[in-house]
Amino acid sequence: MIPLSPPPAAGPRSSAPNPNGLILDRIRGEFREMPGLSLTVEQARRLWSLDAPTCYEALAYLVESGFLSLKPNGSYARASDLSLAERPLRMARVTIDALEVKRSA
Repeated sequence: MIPLSPPPAAGPRSSAPNPNGLILDRIRGEFREMPGLSLTVEQARRLWSLDAPTCYEALAYLVESGFLSLKPNGSYARASDLSLAERPLRMARVTIDALEVKRSA
């Protein structure tokens, strides 16, 4: 089991404990390097070789911080990826007006 850093002495308290910063950096890095990555807890545990409590704590912390989002199917994905994917597509409309060019003689 990877040791967790102690909670901060002062500042806002959250319901999710703050896991080791190296673990969080590694998880953030994977999601940044692979846009659209979506993992279940079991997949995340295998990918990062984490035990269940550490993995749950890290994912919960990243959801609470706004970096990850928990999808309805139970998988975790980068919050910014979901906000782009959920936007409806719209057709662009372009008009081109004819320009008259006057030539001087």
